[in-house]
Amino acid sequence: MSERPTLAPGPDRAPGLNRGSARPITGAMSGKAPRLRLPRIGLLGRFTLLSLLVTILLGVALGASLESQIRSRAIQDAASSAQLVARFGIEPQLSPAALREGISPEVVGALDGLLQAGYADGSIVTIEVQNPRGKVVYSNHHSAIGDVHAHEDFRAALLGRTTAKVVDDMDEHPWHEKLIETHAPLWLNAAPGDPPDGVFEIYTRYAPVAAAMKRDTLRLYLLLGIGLLLLNGALFRIVAGASRRLRRQADENQHQARHDSLTGLPNRGWFYDQTEQLLETGGRTGGSGAVMIMDLDRFKEVNDTLGHHAGDLLLQAAASRIQRAVRDSDMVSRLGGDEFAVVLPGASAKAAAEVAVRVRETLEERFSVSGATVDIEASIGIALFPQDAADVATLLQRADLAMYKAKETHSGHIFYSEELDHGHPSQLSLLGELRRAIEREELVLHYQPKAALGSGAVSHVEALVRWQRPEHGLVPPNEFIPLAEHTGLIKQLSAYVLDVALRQLRGWLDAGLDLGVAVNLSARNLLEADLPDQVAELLLANRVPAENLILEITESTIMADPARAFEVLTRLSEMGIRLSIDDFGVGYSSLSYLKRLPVDEIKIDRSFVAQMDDDEDDAFIVRSTIDLARNLGLNVVAEGVETEAVWDELGELGCDYAQGWFLGRPMPAAELAEWMRSHGAQASDAVGDHTDR
Repeated sequence: MSERPTLAPGPDRAPGLNRGSARPITGAMSGKAPRLRLPRIGLLGRFTLLSLLVTILLGVALGASLESQIRSRAIQDAASSAQLVARFGIEPQLSPAALREGISPEVVGALDGLLQAGYADGSIVTIEVQNPRGKVVYSNHHSAIGDVHAHEDFRAALLGRTTAKVVDDMDEHPWHEKLIETHAPLWLNAAPGDPPDGVFEIYTRYAPVAAAMKRDTLRLYLLLGIGLLLLNGALFRIVAGASRRLRRQADENQHQARHDSLTGLPNRGWFYDQTEQLLETGGRTGGSGAVMIMDLDRFKEVNDTLGHHAGDLLLQAAASRIQRAVRDSDMVSRLGGDEFAVVLPGASAKAAAEVAVRVRETLEERFSVSGATVDIEASIGIALFPQDAADVATLLQRADLAMYKAKETHSGHIFYSEELDHGHPSQLSLLGELRRAIEREELVLHYQPKAALGSGAVSHVEALVRWQRPEHGLVPPNEFIPLAEHTGLIKQLSAYVLDVALRQLRGWLDAGLDLGVAVNLSARNLLEADLPDQVAELLLANRVPAENLILEITESTIMADPARAFEVLTRLSEMGIRLSIDDFGVGYSSLSYLKRLPVDEIKIDRSFVAQMDDDEDDAFIVRSTIDLARNLGLNVVAEGVETEAVWDELGELGCDYAQGWFLGRPMPAAELAEWMRSHGAQASDAVGDHTDR
C-alpha cells in the first residue's frame, strides 16, 4: 500500500462514512503536514506523449522525404523540358555545318524568338548552344557568342547524358540567386550510335520552382498532419478503452485479492497487512491501538440446522452489523468461517471495551434468516498495543487466547492479561522449543503409503511431521501444528516439511523408487501470494519433477479465503503440481467452489471410512462422494482404511486409492524403503498379508 497508516482515533459513532470499509489506515498521528507529490503520469498519459512524439517525428521524416522527392521531380522536369526544347526547337533549326562554322544572324533571330516563346514565364537567365569544342554558336546574350565553355556537365552531355542541378553560380562564376543548370545533348542528322553534335545549355531561375515546391510541401504537410492526427486519435481511443478495461480488471483483481468474497470485508491477508502497519507506525510515533478477534457463538448450530446458504446469509448480516457498530477509523475483517477481527487504531482500553460492547449488543438482536428467527452471540478477545505485544504474531496470538477464554467463561469480551498465560505455560514453552526445533532441523517426517485399490501398487506416500521433544517424548501433531498456525510459525514449519520431504523424495528417486510425496498445507500458507514461487524454488533445488508432488488442503483451509485460495491453487496447478482436498466431507464448503478449483483428487475423511462396513450411513456417504468425484473427473482417496473388509468394499465402489493401517502405518523413511522392497504392494490380494499394524 502506498499510504502509511495512522493511529488517530475517529469519533465513537460518527454516521455515514463507509464503516469498516477496506481502506488503509490513514491520518495524522505524527502531526506532520503531508508532503506534496507531483502527479504521476499514467499509462494513458505516457502513451499520449509517446505517440505524439512518434507522430511528430514520423511526420517530419515523411515530410522531409517527400520534400526531397518533390525537389528531385522539379529538377527532373527541368531536364525533360530542356530535352524537348533541344529536340523540337533547336535541332530542326541547325545543321552540323552551322555548329562548326557558326550560324547566320537570321538563324540567331529565329532562335531568339523560338526560345523566348518556349520560356514565356521569364524564368530564363541564359541559353547557349555549343559545338563539340565548347564554342558558343548561339546565346540569348549575343555578346557571349564565340566564347568557349567546356566544363564537367558539358562533357557529360557530349557523352549523351542530360544533367540538371541547382547551383548558385553560372559557368563557375558566382550568381546572386539560385539557378537550375541544365545540359542536354544535340543530335543533328547523326546516325544511331554516333556521339552528339553539340550541347544545349540553359540556366533558369530556381525561385519559381522553390515557390511551387513550398506550396506543394505545405499542402503535403497539412494532409500528412491531418492523417497522422486522425491515426493518433484512433489509436488513442483504442488505448484509452483498453487502459480503462485494464484498470477496472486490476481494481477487481486487487479487490478480490484483499476481500472476502462472501461478506465483502477485508480478508485475512489484508487484516494482517493492516495490523503490521498499525504496529510499524505506532512503534515510530509512540501511538497505541488494539486488535479484537471475535467468534460467533452457536453459528455452527444454525449452519447445520438451516443449511450452508442460511449460514452464508447469517454471516453477511453479522458482518453488516459489526461494521455499523465500529468507528470509521476501525477496519473489520473476516478471518474465515465465523471468525471476525477488528483493527482499532489509536484505541485505548476504554475505547476498545466500548466497541466490543456495541458489537455484542448489535449481534444479540435477533436475525431473520431464510424465514427463521436466529439468536447468536459473540465471544471477543482484545489485545492492546504496545502493552501486550510489539509484533503481529504475538498480538494476534494473545487476542486469540483472550477470545477463547471469553468463549470458555461466557464473559462476552476479555482483555488479554498475563494471568491468561499462566493457564498455558506449557504452550508458551512449547512454542519457543518448536521454533528452535525447526531451526535445528530436529523435526522428522514419517511417511504413510497410499496404494491403488485395483493393483495394490504404491505410487505415493504422505509426509507426516513428528516431533520427538527432548525430555518430554513424542509430541502429537495436533498439539503443536495448531499452535504454529495461530502464531504465524506455520509458514516456517511448512517450508521445513516441504523441503525435507522433497530431499527424501530425491533420494528415493535416485535409489530407483518411483514415488510421489504428499504434503499438507494450512490456511496461512494459502494466504501467501509467493507460495508458488517458494514451492518452485524447492522443486528446482531438489531436482524433483512437479508432477511427483501432491499438496493437500482441507476444505476449511480453502473456505477461509476462497478468492486468494483459488488464485494460489491455480498457479500451483499450472506448475504441474497435483492438488488434493483432504478430510473431504467434514468441512464447510460449497460444490460451486469445488467444481471451480483446479484440484486433482479428494480424500474422504477417515471418520466416514473406518466404520463403513458396519455403518450404512457412512457407507452411503462414501458411495455418494465417490460418485460425485467421478462426475467431476477427480480421483478419490479413502483415508483410515483399517480392515480388509473396508478395503474390499472400497474396491467394489470404484474408489481409486486407499490409505490406512491395513496397508501400512506412518513410518520413517528408512523403514518405508525397506517396506517397499520387501512387500512392494504389487498385488491387492497380498496387501493384507503384509500390514505393519
